[in-house]
Amino acid sequence: MSGVNAMPLALRSVDASRRNALRTGLALAALAGTATARAALGPAPDARTVRLVLPLAPGGAMDVLGRGLAAELGQRLDTSVVVENRAGAGGNLAHELVAGERPDGHTLLLTSNALVANVTLFEGRVRYDPQRSFVPVSIVASSPTVVVVRSDAPARTMGALAAQARRSAGISVGTPGFGNGNHLALVKLHRSQGGDWRHIPYKGAGPALVGLLGGETDAAIVALPAAQAHLQAGRLRALAVVQERRSSLAPEVPTLAEAGITIALDSGWFGLLAPAGTPQAVVERVHGAVTAALADEGFRTQLARQGFEPVGSTSQAFAQQLARDVAAFPPLLQSIGARVE
Repeated sequence: MSGVNAMPLALRSVDASRRNALRTGLALAALAGTATARAALGPAPDARTVRLVLPLAPGGAMDVLGRGLAAELGQRLDTSVVVENRAGAGGNLAHELVAGERPDGHTLLLTSNALVANVTLFEGRVRYDPQRSFVPVSIVASSPTVVVVRSDAPARTMGALAAQARRSAGISVGTPGFGNGNHLALVKLHRSQGGDWRHIPYKGAGPALVGLLGGETDAAIVALPAAQAHLQAGRLRALAVVQERRSSLAPEVPTLAEAGITIALDSGWFGLLAPAGTPQAVVERVHGAVTAALADEGFRTQLARQGFEPVGSTSQAFAQQLARDVAAFPPLLQSIGARVE
């Protein structure tokens, strides 16, 4: 036996035992971390489900996206994901509900940039902070905003609608509530074109379109997926999409710029968030499920057919988007005195 390799058998046994114990401890720690994440978002002994809370009524674009996303997440998280519509107060009921829930992964929020705008619109009455009350998970998708009128409406172009707004009677325009991209587009149109564009907020795009079809309003500004079926059936006419390029889903509809109206365009988003304090392991697991769902060709095709563009951002990119909105929205809304009394 050489001097280099000489070691009493008892010491070699003790050393091997220590190595085995260390390996076992590391394996158990890894299993414990995985178990923690799974326990937060898996079938629990009390059969708890994951609630996906939406701030708008059924029937709109966000509801369509939310129900498809819930089905996809349920498969990948190995648990039931149930959509819960909490419409009211421009989305604040849903935002405040989720902000106050336990950060255990069993309650998630799918919302839009109304999360940020409402802080200004409902100044002093919002019981959440768009950045500090939530953990951003991912921007799931974006969708074109479209200006629509009834098929029998006299205005056949955006120019004609703007001219109608400048007449003494003005026009009434329905949107899916306060603070979302549709409302902000209306604010910018009002500033750009002048006249009287009376805002009629509804509890979602579905009710806004019902109001338009029933003659309660002259026009509506909603996400394209909400109006798609009505456009295809010939009940509504689309005057313009509020984005830089025409939509591949409605290529015949001009952009606002093509219709002769130029306004600053925002990138609207539909994002998934969890209550602040949700463990990072849980956030990463949900993010992984979103990423996997958006990589599925069948789900991507379904979203495209409904008028959505899949995004699937990182949590960090979503946080940066929130920060940009927090900086940009207050001066825009305050400049035209936008406020909900």
